[in-house]
Amino acid sequence: MMKDGYFLPAGKARLCRWAGMMFLLAAAVMPIVIAFAGLTPGATPICGGGYGCVWKASATALLPEETRAGIEESPRARARLETYAARADVRAGLAAIRAIDLLPFMVLLGSIGVALRRLGGTGVDTLERALPWLRYASLAAIVWALAGPVYESALETWLSPGTPSGFQVVTTVTLAPIAGGLLLALAAYAAIWAVEAALEARRDLDRFV
Repeated sequence: MMKDGYFLPAGKARLCRWAGMMFLLAAAVMPIVIAFAGLTPGATPICGGGYGCVWKASATALLPEETRAGIEESPRARARLETYAARADVRAGLAAIRAIDLLPFMVLLGSIGVALRRLGGTGVDTLERALPWLRYASLAAIVWALAGPVYESALETWLSPGTPSGFQVVTTVTLAPIAGGLLLALAAYAAIWAVEAALEARRDLDRFV
């Protein structure tokens, strides 16, 4: 039974709305993160040395550990990579490649945010209005899990001309993280589908009665 017009108790409904807003704000930040992937490739905060904290871009940070270790040992190789990553076309490509990974994540965050806002709203159909957004979130999670290897492969391929080995097409597929994320996303989709089917069955029963 709803209390004060809410599907959830008022306190939980308010918590859902606040949590939903946080998810929506996080989704809104993703375009900025994508832009910074091109403006400051591989940037990380560095603190210490008497200079406080600075935001330093380092293209080597984008490479796998085994490749990065070899380049960092050679000042010449590192300078070559940094020069290559400083080109405008390369930076634009890095931003586009970052979007492969972050756009599905942005949709995931945004969909969860809207779903939580719907759950925290009023009305008799609150759950029904939230479920489609949860379904979108689960689909975005599936795409995000599959986008990971595409992102990593595209990133290494795009940066390879700046490495000592020169241009090469790199294919990076790590099955364990993909399988885990994909199974969780599929389980979430199945659970949402089951809830939607149960609600539809209840509506059919209500019409019959």
